[in-house]
Amino acid sequence: MAKFEFGFEEAWLRLIIKKIPNHPNLFLPSAVEQAQTILRVGKLKVGAARAWAEAAGVIIKKKKQFILTPLGNLIKHHDPDMDDDGIWWALHYNLARQNSPAWFYAFYCNEFTSDIFDRGMLEKELRAWWDRGHEKPMTDSIFDKLVFSPLKQAFDGTRLGNEFGFFALQEGSRFCRQAPGHRLPPAAIVAYGLLDWARQQQRQSVHLEKLLGAWGIGRIFRLDRTSLDEILIQIGDKYNKQVGWVSHTAGLNSVSIMDLPPLTLISAHYYELDGESPSSALEKGKAEVLELGKMQADLPLFS
Repeated sequence: MAKFEFGFEEAWLRLIIKKIPNHPNLFLPSAVEQAQTILRVGKLKVGAARAWAEAAGVIIKKKKQFILTPLGNLIKHHDPDMDDDGIWWALHYNLARQNSPAWFYAFYCNEFTSDIFDRGMLEKELRAWWDRGHEKPMTDSIFDKLVFSPLKQAFDGTRLGNEFGFFALQEGSRFCRQAPGHRLPPAAIVAYGLLDWARQQQRQSVHLEKLLGAWGIGRIFRLDRTSLDEILIQIGDKYNKQVGWVSHTAGLNSVSIMDLPPLTLISAHYYELDGESPSSALEKGKAEVLELGKMQADLPLFS
């Protein structure tokens, strides 16, 4: 299990995206001093930077070196400074998706439902969830150092916390997060999550309500039923049902999902930002992801 001994800062991922291509040994033990210089962090934070970058899906270890994943290459090509909010929504999804290496982040986004809470409330529910899947109970040290602290730091150090409304200090020792539907992610990024979810679940259709439950895209993106429904309608209209769409016929509220590489929608999102129409952006996205697949044929197109 990867050790997330600290949270991460946005600057860490920007530097990793930019520097890894020329420094593939960056996270090898022998290069820790170089990593400290490049990432501008202390020795103990180098390992955390690697863990978060891998969990977010932007780097992967290959033959004793680290390289950008197809997702990492898309970001490097289109937005190396990572200024766009959309890509942070996508990285949030990757961290919160089912089977995420950042398991405590994923738990918080999926299984923990209180919007106003204190540390004790979160600890009680997380420990109960942990105990259901492990023989040994979680120690106080693990919760303090490898769960709560890095979780809070990840939100404090990125726009995911206060700006996106996922985790914020309310008053005293209480925390809060904004209600579902407070802020909406771009439709293309929700479509990315929908395609990824469908691949993980091996599904081509799903009832809308299931997407609002734990590990569904509605829960991960903090969408209420109305906003999720509206975005799914938008996805169907924008991309002419080439990605997915929701049908309300006979009150079924069924979501149909096409078999398309999820990264296509990351690429399409960037092309839409450049002024392309949704249909043109989708076609360019298909071509770009196909080319990435040829270039990195032995890597999964992280979705």
